[in-house]
Amino acid sequence: MKIKVLLLCAMLIVGVFFGFFYHYLAMPIFGDNVFFQCLGSGVIFGFTSYFIVIKIIKKYYKLEQENKKLERDIDIDKLTGLYNRRAFDKFSKVISKTVYSLIFIDIDNFRKFNNKYGHEAGDKVLQKVSDSIKNNIREIDQAFRYGGDEIVVILSNCNKDNAIQIGEKIRNCVRGIDNSPQPSINISLGVASCPEDGDNILDIIRLSDQALLESKKIKENRFTKINNKE
Repeated sequence: MKIKVLLLCAMLIVGVFFGFFYHYLAMPIFGDNVFFQCLGSGVIFGFTSYFIVIKIIKKYYKLEQENKKLERDIDIDKLTGLYNRRAFDKFSKVISKTVYSLIFIDIDNFRKFNNKYGHEAGDKVLQKVSDSIKNNIREIDQAFRYGGDEIVVILSNCNKDNAIQIGEKIRNCVRGIDNSPQPSINISLGVASCPEDGDNILDIIRLSDQALLESKKIKENRFTKINNKE
């Protein structure tokens, strides 16, 4: 609606400007020759309208690109560079019932680490873990900071066996991070897959979170999967 109003105002201004320009400058040149007056007025008006419309279109696309960038920035967690919870909630509403896996990741003893070494050191750990995750997933996959030190990875067109391989790759990569002089970093993971474990994203989230909790109960720095569809 705004672009239509803007275009209408611009064309009215062009019309007024063209009227003055043609009356005082063009008509004296063409004299009483009606044919050339009409031809000249059409050409001048056409060129003037073209340049005005091009300028408006460029401005419109620039605003559109800025809005898209702003929308992307709103969906990005500033600390980790991952998508944020808002983006996850939005994505979970439109995800199709195709084959995908969801990995729930939690940094082991992160609260104790924060209390002992401070939040600045904890932020660096989050950034290192997030970078490891981004470097070990495919371009079609998406990683979200779900909350605090919890990270969710959605692996598109990926069954559970392949998801476990990717998750183990992430876990081993995180184990290899040089975090000196602080203690090494470990993560626990849980995975559930659609449609193997359920066909509803809420069920997949719940089951992968449940698998993560099982990992922490049994032994930290571990990957656990849900075995049976509930």
